[in-house]
Amino acid sequence: MGKSFYDLDYIIEINEKRLAEYTALYQKVLERLTNIILVYSALGIFLVPLTQRAIAANIKGVWFYLAYFCFVILLVISVVYLIRLLLPIDIAYLDPPRKYYGEYKANIEGLNIGNEEVVDDSLKGAYVLELENAIEINSRAFLKKSSFFYNALLFALVAIIPYIVCLGFHFSKKEDKVEKVEILKGKS
Repeated sequence: MGKSFYDLDYIIEINEKRLAEYTALYQKVLERLTNIILVYSALGIFLVPLTQRAIAANIKGVWFYLAYFCFVILLVISVVYLIRLLLPIDIAYLDPPRKYYGEYKANIEGLNIGNEEVVDDSLKGAYVLELENAIEINSRAFLKKSSFFYNALLFALVAIIPYIVCLGFHFSKKEDKVEKVEILKGKS
């Protein structure tokens, strides 16, 4: 027998699979958080020395400061998206099955609208509606969290470019540490 969208059992089956897919995809987005943390760790290695150089203003020229402020702005934008990624969001969970074979079944049977087949189809229809609502909520949650992850990672990766420019200035700046040495001429 072919699959038909008039068959409520088939609709329930495909909706349950889709709901499981979106739930798994949502969890995978949060599992990839380590990628962003790895980029932040690399950027954090010289963050303090670069900030000290920017505050001390001991590098001549505007290019270092322009690159430093681009780096800071991109990093801040990335952190904002990371925070939005980490904030909890509503995802849908299905009601316990007891609600259908207990409460809803008793209510529908009390209406005396037909035989067992009509009651069964009514219960399946209510379950399909709940599944479709959960799929819609979870797909929105997945898309939103995926967007936050993508933007956080993208801005962190783009921040690497001005970061490397800043490192170039940082390492090319020679420290002017003059040591005074006193030479004594000994009497012999």
